[in-house]
Amino acid sequence: MFKIKRIGALILAAGLSSRMAGFKPLLLIEGKTLVEHAIGLFKSTGVTDIVTVVGHRSEDLVPVVEAASSRYVINENFKAGMFSSIQQGVRQLRTSCDAFFLLPVDIPVVRPATIHQLLHEFYKSPATLICYPQFQARRGHPPLIDCSLADRILAYDGQGGMRGFLRQYEDRALVVSVDDPFIRMDVDTQEDLSRLRRELIK
Repeated sequence: MFKIKRIGALILAAGLSSRMAGFKPLLLIEGKTLVEHAIGLFKSTGVTDIVTVVGHRSEDLVPVVEAASSRYVINENFKAGMFSSIQQGVRQLRTSCDAFFLLPVDIPVVRPATIHQLLHEFYKSPATLICYPQFQARRGHPPLIDCSLADRILAYDGQGGMRGFLRQYEDRALVVSVDDPFIRMDVDTQEDLSRLRRELIK
């Protein structure tokens, strides 16, 4: 019998969307904003402790996040980069969960089955600190990260971002193969958005 852990989710939605004509978290796919898709993914898989980090245009984003039943935290220093948003979110989650998923808002349509697979493998491997999804031999999002790393994330100097931090723990990482191309489909440009919409209707 696996010990049931408290699982959280951290959604990163604080950035400037500098390569996109619109504001990424509020772009629409199939009638829902990207941030609603991201929050809905975790809610649909039983993850209820969801924190969305906002920054740029927070006044527009907060009402949408609240309506989708997610907590939020404002990163006033969002221009410092994504790692500063991760640290803000980790401060909110570190005492309320045992592990958390980390998902940028521009990777919004990960399949629920991927979340379930990651959780299953994480529970089976008590020595694992990080669980990555992989599709066609390439890692994607969202990694599942043990909260025992929270204080170390907060103390990290940010060199190399989150990837640089997690690289230190490769010997405690597990890679899980999933049938989900969407773990690597981010929305950085209008062309990316169009491609994602096409893939969803195939």
